[in-house]
Amino acid sequence: MAHDEKDDSGLPLVWPFTLAGLLIVVGLIWFQIGFAFEDVGRDLWQHFGVFWACVFIGVVLIIAGGVWNTLQGRRRRASLQ
Repeated sequence: MAHDEKDDSGLPLVWPFTLAGLLIVVGLIWFQIGFAFEDVGRDLWQHFGVFWACVFIGVVLIIAGGVWNTLQGRRRRASLQ
């Protein structure tokens, strides 16, 4: 039965997508806080730099996670044949 299975080595990785989502949300929050600081006359350190870095790293993690899971799935299917 599926719920008794303890070996999860064949399951796809999800942490890259979770981390990517977290980074993109943090980047969006930083982006909006930067404009809020600007409205009160202060500057937020690396307002656009942190935003673009978080978005870029998030996209890279999504692509890398997708490629890794695709390769892992192909290896798993090849080993079953």
